Amino acid sequence: MIWQISVCLASIAFIVLVGYLIAMLRESRKAMLQAQETLDGIRSQLEHTAEESLHTIRLSRQVLEDVQGRLKATDGFVAAIEQTGEAANTLSHSVKLVSRTLSDTVLEARESLHSRQDMVKDLIELTTTGIQLWQRWQAQRPSPKSKSDE
Repeated sequence: MIWQISVCLASIAFIVLVGYLIAMLRESRKAMLQAQETLDGIRSQLEHTAEESLHTIRLSRQVLEDVQGRLKATDGFVAAIEQTGEAANTLSHSVKLVSRTLSDTVLEARESLHSRQDMVKDLIELTTTGIQLWQRWQAQRPSPKSKSDE
């Protein structure tokens, strides 16, 4: 009888173990299905993210090409501004030279006028002195009538 009880207990233990294994397999299967669903969701999100990334890359490329085109278009404008700046610099330099030359000429004319004024003043003084000398000489010289009277 012990033998029968042992077989009966072994059978019950086996049935409990099989029941526990079946429950565990069901839970494992549920977990695997949930993991599969999660992976499918992640895969679809990754595919969607990849599509959005490609779209963003295409838009970025278009924007970059547009910016490059606009930069090339402004190259002429920048070159024109540089040329205008150089022309303005040249004009400014020319105006400075003309101004300096004009200033030098005015100073030279002023000095020349001043020296000529001094020269005219000297000539007037010399003329006045000459006239005074002439008048004195004439006054001291005997008159022609007095020579004929003698």
